[in-house]
Amino acid sequence: MTTSNAHSFDSYDNHRDDEHVSVSARDESKPVRVFLIEDHPVVREGTRRLLEFDDGATVVGEADSGENALVSPALGLAEVVLCDVMLPGMDGIETTKSILGKYPHLRVVMLSSFGDSYLSAALEAGACGYLLKRSSGDELVRAVKDAASGGAPLSPALNALLVNRYRELQSNKGDALGLSERQAQVLQMVARGETTKKIAEDLFLSPATVKRELRHVFDLMGVNNRAHAVSEAQRRGLI
Repeated sequence: MTTSNAHSFDSYDNHRDDEHVSVSARDESKPVRVFLIEDHPVVREGTRRLLEFDDGATVVGEADSGENALVSPALGLAEVVLCDVMLPGMDGIETTKSILGKYPHLRVVMLSSFGDSYLSAALEAGACGYLLKRSSGDELVRAVKDAASGGAPLSPALNALLVNRYRELQSNKGDALGLSERQAQVLQMVARGETTKKIAEDLFLSPATVKRELRHVFDLMGVNNRAHAVSEAQRRGLI
């Protein structure tokens, strides 16, 4: 198989994001640079067209496998990677790990046809978001923009699933972790991809209080970042 690039780009400034990028960290007037990994040519072409129909995103490169993506010079030009979960050879989970090992600043959003079956594995691999392939074009573009700005996009159907799991947790009196009601609310909103600022506004708390509560949640769960907290909470049946 060979790597196919949608465009040729001579140069781009290097872009570095840490794990908690603020919405204001990037120039929102510029389109998000996307690298697409999808082995089915028709699906790949359709996804590219959906992205580029909106001026907010541009595809800087494409690959039909994880192996080809990793050797593509265009990968380093991207801000966001859209990666299919099921790929020939190296699957999407291993591809995500390898991409982030090489380019830790990239934001990887997984694309899946299998519901939430691979959600935990994707988050543990370092993906910042997880979308179902049946997502609309608007949802896809919104997710790419959200990821580039430091968010954690999930398909609306998965958000509903996480909320339902949270409600089941609330109906269970015995929380083995000992999370307070406020901490459980913060964890739920983190799972929905809300920013610290949005959580603070919705819960009428200061951002500093939200960060403190989130740190307590991390300590109780034995994790050190938001993605791992969501993954561990799902594994434990907390969300």
